[in-house]
Amino acid sequence: MSLHHKLIYMKNQQLVVCFLIFSQVIFAQDLSYELLINDLELHPMQDIAKPGYLETIVDPSFGTTIRRISNAADGTFIVPVYSTIQAWNTDESLMILYDGSVGTHQLLDGTDYTFIRYLDDISPDDLEQLFWDHEDPDVLFYLESGSDDFISYNIISQVKTILANLDEVTTSCTGSISLGNDVQMMSWNSDIISFRCNNDAAYYYRISTGEVTAFNITDIAYTAPMPGPSGELFYHRNNVYDMDGNLLHNLNENSTEHSCMGKMSNGNDAHFAIAFAQGPEGGCLGDIIAHDIVTGECTPLISQEQGYDYPQSGTHISAVSHNNTDGGWLAASMMGYDRDGQELLDQELVIVKADGDNPIVCRIGHHRSDEDQFDYWGEPHATISPSGTRVLFASDWSGAEDGNSVDSYIVELPIYENTTSLAVEFDFINCYEKDNYVVVEWQSASEINHDYYVVQKSKDSKEWSSVKKVNVNASQSLASYKIIDTSPYTGNSYYRIVNVDQAANQSYSSIYPVNVETSEILLFPNPCADILNVKIKRSNTGAMRIVNSMGQDITERAIVIEKNNEQIILDVKSLTEGIYYFLYNEQNILFSKL
Repeated sequence: MSLHHKLIYMKNQQLVVCFLIFSQVIFAQDLSYELLINDLELHPMQDIAKPGYLETIVDPSFGTTIRRISNAADGTFIVPVYSTIQAWNTDESLMILYDGSVGTHQLLDGTDYTFIRYLDDISPDDLEQLFWDHEDPDVLFYLESGSDDFISYNIISQVKTILANLDEVTTSCTGSISLGNDVQMMSWNSDIISFRCNNDAAYYYRISTGEVTAFNITDIAYTAPMPGPSGELFYHRNNVYDMDGNLLHNLNENSTEHSCMGKMSNGNDAHFAIAFAQGPEGGCLGDIIAHDIVTGECTPLISQEQGYDYPQSGTHISAVSHNNTDGGWLAASMMGYDRDGQELLDQELVIVKADGDNPIVCRIGHHRSDEDQFDYWGEPHATISPSGTRVLFASDWSGAEDGNSVDSYIVELPIYENTTSLAVEFDFINCYEKDNYVVVEWQSASEINHDYYVVQKSKDSKEWSSVKKVNVNASQSLASYKIIDTSPYTGNSYYRIVNVDQAANQSYSSIYPVNVETSEILLFPNPCADILNVKIKRSNTGAMRIVNSMGQDITERAIVIEKNNEQIILDVKSLTEGIYYFLYNEQNILFSKL
């Protein structure tokens, strides 16, 4: 794999540590970087030769980089599985395509796109229903064909774990189990999956608790209510259901069209869909309509209201950029009616930010594909990456004549190229609470053209404030840095590092949670070697005890050097290495002995 990572999270009343090792960071902010915004000018499609396998072209109409990542033989296809299903794993180190010539999926390197192996050791019930875990890059989920077992599959070890038999978790289902038509991703915590029994009933299953909940629906229509990213709301045929399976409200949709579950920029669950007719309450007509399923409100993102033409045929939407720290971004592909790329949005790919009444639309390229020879498999089915920095699509590369095969291509957005070139190669980032402060340490192995860092913090991982600017230490090949936030937020908060190059371009590290619990007692240094200082924030008296990790009282082995109402100094040289607890009144504080 091209990206390895390790996360260690330790939490108690005094100590929280987050530690991450990685080689590349691609968590973008504004995806419109260096793109035209809300541009309504014509950019007619021009003939250009099909790029070679793993080679690129620059789209002559939009100036974006398009890379071919598959090599299908004449008459065959290698394509994304579907727009609503994530092609990349969560850290974008791996990705999946479907190879029609062999009838199974390909596993590719998610960065250089080289072939790794066929996934011929798994048998999903539907070839388009493979779900990457939103947190663990090594795990796939799928419903196994013929068994109704919902499987967790480790793509590295190839170990399969049965999480549940969906037939057995329901007491009333005696027929066929299916995840249903128009399947979306699982909830964005990878905990909830929806399914139907025959065409008679629908359910959702919560993996963490093993609970199954039935929906109060009589007209299943061969679909199951699909979970929103939060896992708290579900969409089914223009309706929104709550966690008890009951109808919450109706959306202003005329019918269910090609759509994708995702998030608005405000974080609310959303249903993004094309609409060829107005909703029952009027309006909501356009190529992409955002339905906030929390409020039930609809907002046109691409529509005649914004100056575009009537909705284009063959529009598919992908709103699965769950790692995009900016939020609300999605991608779409339109085939159009003329299918020659000469009119606005015809044969085009777009990215859009669902930002209330101020959507951002960027047209990013022509996909050059249609259904003339390959029917369904000739559709582009644009799929956005978890970070939002790349858009995958299928194409037979039609020009004056139809192509002979369908391959997969990727638009590598300018923000992807910028972030990749900017991304500092970190050996580690370490953030932890100490003495009610937060310490952020990091070491970088490569800082080419880098200028400085800014450490930022946030209460909600959305709104950020600067803690400190740190200039690059150019004199070191392995540069190490450390800052202390002396005014951290109380409780849970988040930290990240902004990398700024000499041209003032920015990229961002991953986000790290830290918890600062205020306490009346501070232990330092922690870990300690010979001396442990105990500082009491307010004058009080109480009994002191020290117990080991087995709960045994070993107070007498720590020699009191000094003690008053505000501080205790202990000689702990005689303690063996390990974890201990300092007990004082009702306080129970963990410390470690080196």
